[in-house]
Amino acid sequence: MKKVIIVFFFCAFTSLVNANINVFNEITIPKEFKTENTFSGDLSDKDSFHLIFAKNKKTKNYKVFSYLFDGNTSVELPSLINEKSYGVVSFHQKNNILSLLLSYKIKKESFVKTVHYNLKTKEKKEFEAVSHNDFMTSIRKKDQSILIYKTDDAFIVSSFVGNNKPNSKELALDKDSDVKRFFKNESVTSIKTDEFVANGSTNKVRLYFENNTLFFTRDSDEPFNFNVGGIPLNNKKANITELLKFNLSESTLKPVFFTFENANGEKFKKATSFFTKDKLFQLALSKKAGFINIADVNTGKSLNVIAFDELLSNKIKGNPEFQGIEKFLKNAGKNKYNATITANKTKSDKIRVRVDYVDISYNYNYNWWWHHQQFMWHMQQHQMQMIQQNIQRNIPSGFGPRVVDDYVFENAIILKEKRFFELLIDLNGDLINEELPETIYKEIDKKEYIDKLDEISTYSNESSCFLKDSFRFIAYDKKNKKFVIQTNTIK
Repeated sequence: MKKVIIVFFFCAFTSLVNANINVFNEITIPKEFKTENTFSGDLSDKDSFHLIFAKNKKTKNYKVFSYLFDGNTSVELPSLINEKSYGVVSFHQKNNILSLLLSYKIKKESFVKTVHYNLKTKEKKEFEAVSHNDFMTSIRKKDQSILIYKTDDAFIVSSFVGNNKPNSKELALDKDSDVKRFFKNESVTSIKTDEFVANGSTNKVRLYFENNTLFFTRDSDEPFNFNVGGIPLNNKKANITELLKFNLSESTLKPVFFTFENANGEKFKKATSFFTKDKLFQLALSKKAGFINIADVNTGKSLNVIAFDELLSNKIKGNPEFQGIEKFLKNAGKNKYNATITANKTKSDKIRVRVDYVDISYNYNYNWWWHHQQFMWHMQQHQMQMIQQNIQRNIPSGFGPRVVDDYVFENAIILKEKRFFELLIDLNGDLINEELPETIYKEIDKKEYIDKLDEISTYSNESSCFLKDSFRFIAYDKKNKKFVIQTNTIK
């Protein structure tokens, strides 16, 4: 019976990926090592790297076996050895240099270490570890990684660009600092805008990175502007979004604030936002009304307000199963859901705006599949308690207790039927009534691919990454007692 189940899961997985298996590549590590987990990262349309993290049962040291894979053969890189177990904070590549940012802990102290691999010469260069305490969040781009830290007294941004030495900038925070108040009692979710974003974060504070600038947004249902004495400048309770901006091209960190108010002070039941291309998209709705406010973050001015009414119906695109604005508002306004809005750039220099709702237990994390590689806890452990407390406060009363298991990595509990709708706008924020153009980044249901991989019971310690047109993973084949690297074409 077990064999039948294994065959069924394997067939389901290969069916999902068109059964287009390019190559199996086998790797064996010495018997004295016990594998703890693996990690996979994309380098180009065809190239990837794969790490096997293992503990030496004799010496008790930890070793990282490193490999490159081009779709045909794997090449071993120099390994890494440490007294403590490593976790992956970030990685990036510029020219021929792959940079890994690895974290580890000694007692209560956290450290991050940079390792450079020359992909041509296959040489390795390790750098001295630095403090990784008070880590808040990170941004990973193709050629750079940005780590952000916040203490009681300082806000720190460390930029790792290519193989250059990290450039750190620090902003001192006094007790009345607006920056300090901005982040008070909140964790930060980083949004990855160089891929298709189906549902954004429901966290109050989010981070976006464009044009070498950090854009933090904070959604709130109360005024956030205070005078020196801490008294609100506006006594009207309204849905607002405050934006905090740091231009990293400047020599020092200079915070710039904007405040964007929803619908002239009207109060709605739910509100959220999304940022891209110097525009802030604010969504606010109740069970009977809703609107999108599109604002220019450079000027602080509203470009357009789109009301959810019958006139909007003929401009709704992207979902033939959509059942109308009235039903959408009724469902999205329920306590068990959170509303989401995203904006994805198209190849024709327009923007596709998607409005949706997700289960209240949903949490966006663009590196959520790293969970399968068991490393995200290194990045999130300092936030876990705060996040879980926030979620418990947001769960509506009257429905009994809700157990949140593995919360950080839980994807949206969304019914299979499509509930979202899309609108098309130009760069001026005006609605366009035409067929939806193709987005720059393809929409891929990554969770579906990874879930199918998890169902193959003969595999363990699997990790994966997504290339341009393929899904690639490394896994330990328990039957053959070897690691395999496999590439499958994405539908």
